Amino acid sequence: MGPAVLAAVVGLVIGPALAAWADRAARREPLFAPGWWRGGSAARADRIVATALAAAVLAVVAHQYVGSASVLAWFWLSCTGIVLGLVDVRCRRLPHAGTVAMAVGGVACLAGAAVIESAWPRLMVAMLSGVGVYLVAAAVQLLAPGHTGGGDTALYGALALYVGWFGWSGLALGLLLAVGLTGVVGVFVGIARRTAAATFPAGPSLITGAITAIVLA
Repeated sequence: MGPAVLAAVVGLVIGPALAAWADRAARREPLFAPGWWRGGSAARADRIVATALAAAVLAVVAHQYVGSASVLAWFWLSCTGIVLGLVDVRCRRLPHAGTVAMAVGGVACLAGAAVIESAWPRLMVAMLSGVGVYLVAAAVQLLAPGHTGGGDTALYGALALYVGWFGWSGLALGLLLAVGLTGVVGVFVGIARRTAAATFPAGPSLITGAITAIVLA
């Protein structure tokens, strides 16, 4: 069984749990409840979407990064990203606990990869990227509160940590794809609703753009 197939199987197994965690996070309830590994009280559609996304994304990541110690970081980003994306679509909110988990897990996984592969410069750039982008996003939020929310600000920093692992060019590519994809989604939403002031959950497109940059990197 190849790494991609094995990763897809893992995605099929954990998909319902990701949907359950997204459902509990949206309700502001503890993540673990009876039957959480089977999807808990999550809607059937959410379980199907989470499972399909987990299987597909983990398979692509495993195929691209098999043999690399950093693969665990990309797995963690994918899983936490699916949970955050589902929550954002459902209630237009990105829980800080979720973005903190994404960031802290990323630091741990990338630090482990740095130890194994002696990639300390990569880890330093990743850390600087995460902190720097978070501070810039926080400044934008402070100056233009209606432009972005606190959840988006924290997400920018967490995603920058991951794409920063590939250097400053990786950071630029990640931000370009994340922001660009979000802009495209915003245009389509505005056209569909016939208003330039239409709002939409930006989390899924930001996360998708960052993961796409990682796969391309």
